[in-house]
Amino acid sequence: MAKRTIVGEPLTPSLLKELGAIESLPSTPAHFHPGREWVNSYRIWTCHGYRENGNQNVGYLRIRRVRDSDKTFKLNVHEEILQTDARVGITDGTITCRNDAPASLIRWNVSSRLLGGDGEEIPEVLAINNGTPDEGMDGITGDWCLFEAVQRLSPDRRTSLRFDLLEGMSLVKLKHTLSYRGVHPISINNEETSLHRFVQFGSGILPTDYWLDPDHRLLIVTSMNKAYILDDRAETLFERDVERARASYRNRAAQRKSKQ
Repeated sequence: MAKRTIVGEPLTPSLLKELGAIESLPSTPAHFHPGREWVNSYRIWTCHGYRENGNQNVGYLRIRRVRDSDKTFKLNVHEEILQTDARVGITDGTITCRNDAPASLIRWNVSSRLLGGDGEEIPEVLAINNGTPDEGMDGITGDWCLFEAVQRLSPDRRTSLRFDLLEGMSLVKLKHTLSYRGVHPISINNEETSLHRFVQFGSGILPTDYWLDPDHRLLIVTSMNKAYILDDRAETLFERDVERARASYRNRAAQRKSKQ
């Protein structure tokens, strides 16, 4: 049996490098500003608990920030996840947020669908979630909104944001905090850089770490065995993985048919 070594520690940028999840960190465009318009695309990577194998990209997340007014902005979200038998789960959302510290929710329109192994949509699993915060929940924010909000927080030990969370844009989780935890060095391609770290704690979720570059661009988000890794190639790599999965699915289907 091949040797398998348990990871045994939380995911960090340095550990992701050791596990082969990152080889380099993207440079931030000169025009980038957290409070203006931007697009960030992330590979979604999971660890199955061992260092040697079982760790892989499973999807991507793209978030586009668009100015709406002086006091509001929109997040256009697109996420795709590769599932078993080459199925692909796709989520699209348009979220209107206040331009405040937690990017609190005003309204959202989210839809999800599923493509089969042949690439055709399965209409029975279409889901639509349109809504506004319930009365008394004006300061609530969402998971994807925090990807935006953390970039505007001050990297200061005194920074500690308190909020309620609408997990998955559907389930309320109360009493969350997002706090600054200092600077952490990392060596990539023989170059030393330092990343700002924020940590989210709260009811009903596992601790989540947000890692930002010196320009306040969110590079990595880690929680338990999952990481979101900023990567300009995220969509291209996912398309390659999906095509490989579909080819394997077609081969298996052909083999089953030949045995009938």
